[in-house]
Amino acid sequence: MSWRPYEARPDSTVTGTLLQWEGVGDANHTPRTLLVWLPPSYDTDPDRRYPVVYFHDGQNVFDAATGYSGEWEADETLTELVAREVEAIAVGIPNGGERRYHEYSTSRHPDFPPEEGGGGADDYIAFLADTVKPLVDGSLRTLPDAAHTSLIGSSLGGLISLHGLLTRPDVFGGAGVMSPAFWACPGDAERLVRVSPPPAGRIWLDIGGQEGPDNPERQRAYWDDAHAMRDLLLDKGMGERLRFVAEPEGTHHESAWARRLPGALTVLLASNE
Repeated sequence: MSWRPYEARPDSTVTGTLLQWEGVGDANHTPRTLLVWLPPSYDTDPDRRYPVVYFHDGQNVFDAATGYSGEWEADETLTELVAREVEAIAVGIPNGGERRYHEYSTSRHPDFPPEEGGGGADDYIAFLADTVKPLVDGSLRTLPDAAHTSLIGSSLGGLISLHGLLTRPDVFGGAGVMSPAFWACPGDAERLVRVSPPPAGRIWLDIGGQEGPDNPERQRAYWDDAHAMRDLLLDKGMGERLRFVAEPEGTHHESAWARRLPGALTVLLASNE
């Protein structure tokens, strides 16, 4: 197996060079097709190596045709950031479908059906660290150290990004924590932050005020939990390495994450300079 051109659909919205590698899995994760976006200079500057940003929910990152609720527009954003001399390789890891909650969660929650599991976060981070990242580093010109390797995701993907940063600082040096669903694993992230050394890299943490308009209690939990995490990370000494953004009108949707993505990537990749 190897990287090959992305199989675009008639309604695909991909900008730039997107490749795919099929059948990537391990003992705990069903095989899935990895996606990788290469910066424009990748083919014209053969001696250059690049930082890498790993995106969860990879089917929603580059192509609206495969996204189940739009796309993050990561390819368009990274193309535009080239003008600011910000370049990176972006890897999209599709979620496990019905196993998404299990893969991204640190414990069970009664709102999720028992058949969806729960508590697979450490196994998922091991999958990224021991299977996905070696494949990417072994086949592309990356800067493989933790200082040049970031995770980013939204909702449960935000939880798993922070979890990966805290539990595997030897591998991941930055985290984009967008609209995090801390309510799904109550207290887990807070406890982990309290017992962990302050991350050496940068964290982008954001939240919207309209994350769950059909459930006012949960909407308030999104908002309050994110602010509490901001305060806790500042207490841990993150200082300027933490960027927190709160949008009162922000929704729980790919369009909101796409809008905030330029800021998040600029912050995360600035830590690699």
